[in-house]
Parts: sequence; structure tokens; C-alpha cells
Amino acid sequence: MSSAASVPVSPVSPVPAALPLTATQEGIWLAELLEPGESGYHDTAVSRVVGELDPDALRAALSDVQRHHEALRCRLVTTDDGVPTQVFDVDAVDWSYREAAPGTPVERLVGLDSSEPFDLAEGPLWRVRLIRTGPAEHVLIVVTHHLVTDGWSHGVFLRTLLACYLARTQQVGPALPAPALSYHDWIVDKLRRERDARHPERVREAAARLVDAPRRWAPAGLTDGVAGRRATLLPVPLPAPRIADFRQSCRALHTTPYMALAGLFALLLARRTGTGEVVVAAPVAHRADPRTAPLMGCMIDVVPVRVEVDPAGPVRDAVVAGRAATVAALRHLDVPYREISRALRVPPGDADPLTNLSLEEFNAPMGTHRFAGLEIEALPRVGLRTRHDLSLSVPAGLSQPPELLVPAGRWRPGTVAALAEEFAELVAEV
Repeated sequence: MSSAASVPVSPVSPVPAALPLTATQEGIWLAELLEPGESGYHDTAVSRVVGELDPDALRAALSDVQRHHEALRCRLVTTDDGVPTQVFDVDAVDWSYREAAPGTPVERLVGLDSSEPFDLAEGPLWRVRLIRTGPAEHVLIVVTHHLVTDGWSHGVFLRTLLACYLARTQQVGPALPAPALSYHDWIVDKLRRERDARHPERVREAAARLVDAPRRWAPAGLTDGVAGRRATLLPVPLPAPRIADFRQSCRALHTTPYMALAGLFALLLARRTGTGEVVVAAPVAHRADPRTAPLMGCMIDVVPVRVEVDPAGPVRDAVVAGRAATVAALRHLDVPYREISRALRVPPGDADPLTNLSLEEFNAPMGTHRFAGLEIEALPRVGLRTRHDLSLSVPAGLSQPPELLVPAGRWRPGTVAALAEEFAELVAEV
């Protein structure tokens, strides 16, 4: 008998009322309508699991996770006039378990699972694939639509899943405390803040920072061809001691690694073009309130960050500029990105309307973890897509080297590797 049998679990809370989409969700929804499965908004996390994994217990644990997180019960219903709303009544888990030949490349295992379109109206907006690749080895693939998740949610999902799996294997109910704030209530408050932030004066103030700023960066090595959204990652060559030194320098300069890297990223681009102003799109999670820490959901906004640096100036000045620019941008966090682009009269398109650069903080658990007799290794991200020509992806807290994310085929050979080397030198100078 499966270890997942006859385990008491808490009932699902009453289905909350339907809600409109936040501004961020609206943008994601529109992109998904235009390119189902190829919009760049499927978050794929892949792990290798070594040990005696109980598939039945894992399957039951996934149901427990869905019971606990409202976002995983979400689907989108379009009204008669074409307006999408989100409801939270899905109780099915999209799950499969299969075998693959040992040594099958991870990219092939992920395959269509990372890009297969979700049925937004039926849900669920996430899927899990467990693939047995050896006598005591599996690959776990979790694909979640960005409509119901963000970078922070990766860690929340994994911690919840491990707690539920341990409870299932021990045949006890998961000990998951009720959140102090529900995802539904957070959305209600977020919609209120967005209504306030759409006031014309606030939109004009947010857009004023970008009126005369160059919003497209075109260095040597960037081709004129159109490359699709498929992307590749290239780590910045920074050894662990150098990263530790950099974090210490950031503390001395009273800034975070993310803000410091924003300034250095701008300096890198400025030195390549001679232009001292750079605009990057930065996804920012709404997690300042401690009650939001244990929530899953799409709880981000994208803000344009304008960084002004002296291409010939010292790197520490760029660090200070990165901090100042980030703080200034956060003052307009609730102003929808699309409203800013409209105020600037930027025509819509299939790419970011404001800039071809982005800077993200990636919060998924990395490295190898041991849990309940299992060894769980987070594998490199695959199936990536991007809406920008160049992105800097920073692990939370700079626990590992940052990475450059670029669309495949958009750059001449060797150009991105040279950028990564130059960026590592700037970090070393700090």
C-alpha cells in the first residue's frame, strides 16, 4: 500500500470571489494570447532526485500543496465582453510519472513540457512531471505559468512540497500554518493600490524620469536579425571568494548586491557605447510585508530603472548610482508599466516597449539539498525565453555568480562571453 494512503489533511478553504487581473497579470495574459506557450511566461524548475523516492507520496503531497496555496487553484475566465477574471476553484493536479532511458539529456526530458500551452480557462496553471531515470534516480520537472507565480514563489513551492512529502511518508497530516494574509486578499489590496497609482499625476511623474533617456542599447556584436524568444544563459566568471568579497564591499557601501550590480551593469553598457544613461526593466517582488513571505503567486511589478553613470568614472561611483536609481524607481512601484509606456507614447510590440535590457533577481533554491533520505539537486534552468536583448540574472543574495541571459542567435560569436569577462572585472574592482 502506498505511504500516501489515509493521511488526514485540512479541507480546502471556501472558494473566494472572482477577481480582476493585476496590471502585471494583464500584460502576461495578453502575451500568452498572442503566443500560447511561447510567450516567455512559463517558469520551469528542474531537479534531480537521488534516493528512494515514493511517487505516490509525492503525488499526494502535490495535492496538499495545491490545497495550501490559492494561486495553484487559479484559472482565468473571460467574460462575455472579453475581460479576463481569475477564480480559485481548481482541484485537479496535472501530474504524470514515466520512465526514460538512463543518460537521456535533461533538455530532451523537459521537451514539450516546458512550452506546452496551458488551458487558462480550465486550469490548473501548473504541471508536474516525474521521470524515472535509474533505479534510485528521478528528474522532477515543475512548470508554472507566470500568471500564478514569480521568482520568489519557487522557494515557497519547494519548501511546501518537501514538508507535505515528509508528512505523507510519515503518514501524518502536513503541519502547514494558515497564512496571516491570503493571496486573494493581497490581490484585492494590490488592485486598490493600482487604481490609486493610475492617477494621471502619478503616471506623469513616473514617466518623467524616462522622457529623454535612451531606451535602446545597441553595441557592436548585436546583430540586426530577428532571433525569437528562446534564450541561453552564460555565467559571469566569478569564483566564490570574489563573490564573498563583493558582498562585504556592498555592506561597507550600505547597498545590496542587487543595487550594486545594477550600477555595474549600467557601467558595463556605458563603457561599450559611451552613453552614460541606461534604462533597464526590473521585475520587483512585493515581499516587504512579512506576511507575504510564505505566499505563492504573481506578486511582482516591472519598473523601469534609469541609471546614470560616468563611463570613465570609478566603479564605486557606479555602485552608488545603482543604489540611488533603484530606490528612485521603487517609489513608483505600483504605477503599471504599461501606463508608463502609454504616457511616453511608445507603440506596442512583441518586445518590451521601454527597453531592450533587463535586470532580475532569481530566487529559486540552487545547489544540492538533503531531505528525508533524498538528495535533491537543482539543475540549470532550461527552456528559457526572453523579451530583451540582454538580461542580467542575479541569484538572491548573490549566493552564486550572476548570469547573462540573451536570445539565441542575436549576438555575434564571442560577444556575450567578452561581456561576461568584462563584467567580472568590474565586480573585482569594487
